[in-house]
Amino acid sequence: MIPASLWRLGFWLCFGLTVYLSLMPQEFLPSGINIWDKFSHSIAFAALALSAALGWPAKDFMRSVLIPLLIFGVLIEVTQYFIPGREFSLLDMLADTVGILIVWIVIRLLQSLSAKSA
Repeated sequence: MIPASLWRLGFWLCFGLTVYLSLMPQEFLPSGINIWDKFSHSIAFAALALSAALGWPAKDFMRSVLIPLLIFGVLIEVTQYFIPGREFSLLDMLADTVGILIVWIVIRLLQSLSAKSA
C-alpha cells in the first residue's frame, strides 16, 4: 500500500506539471485541435483526481476533490485567454471534467464492491 504522503507528493508534482504545460507559450505546443490534446487533458486531471483522493482520503470526493479541480481547470482556461497564442476552451474544460469523473466513478464502484464484501 502506497502511503498517503507519497500520493500527496504525486499530486503536487502533477499539479505543477499541469500548470507549467497549461501556461507554456503556444510556440512550444503542437498546433490545432486534436483528440490527443483532449485525451491529455483527461489523463492529467484523472491523475490529479486520483492522487488527491488517495493523498487526502475523505468521504466527500465531490467537495474535497471534484469541485476544487473543476475550479482549477476553469482558472487555467481563463488564464490562457490572456496569454498570447493561447485560448479559452470549453472543450478543454469538458476533457478535464471527463478525467475527474472517470476517477470518481471508479472510486464509487470500488467503494460499492468493498461495502458488499464486508
